[in-house]
Amino acid sequence: MKKKGYLRSIQAAVMLAGMAVFVNAFTGILIPKNIHAGEGNKKTQTEVKNISARQARELIDNNKDVYILDVRTKDEYNEVHLKDAHLIPIQELEKNINNIPRDKKVVVHCAAGKRSAKACELLKDKGLKELYNVEGGIRKWEAEGYPVEKP
Repeated sequence: MKKKGYLRSIQAAVMLAGMAVFVNAFTGILIPKNIHAGEGNKKTQTEVKNISARQARELIDNNKDVYILDVRTKDEYNEVHLKDAHLIPIQELEKNINNIPRDKKVVVHCAAGKRSAKACELLKDKGLKELYNVEGGIRKWEAEGYPVEKP
């Protein structure tokens, strides 16, 4: 009888030790070990704000310090664009990053929202702070009936 109790105790200890190893290994994968100052604190990190065409219009209409960035191609821009939009095609964005003011809200758009989302991530990685991605792009802007410029 004493042997069974002893064996159960050993089995329980082995199971607990195995679980501890598993938990440590598992959490080691999920929890970053080296967190640098500012990491994990969302208030210090730039967040890209995805906004609707309506929200973009309100932001542009109600703020002087807005830089409208169009990341489409030159041909797309020449067909139709937002008033006061600055064209920097996404392929040329990195080499023209210094042309984008860091002290303004940057409203980024493309045709439908995919390129502008990628552009916002690039700009975020380069240290720009107030980034707004227009979901649905200029197509949604036009569908809402907001003004555009055409040649």
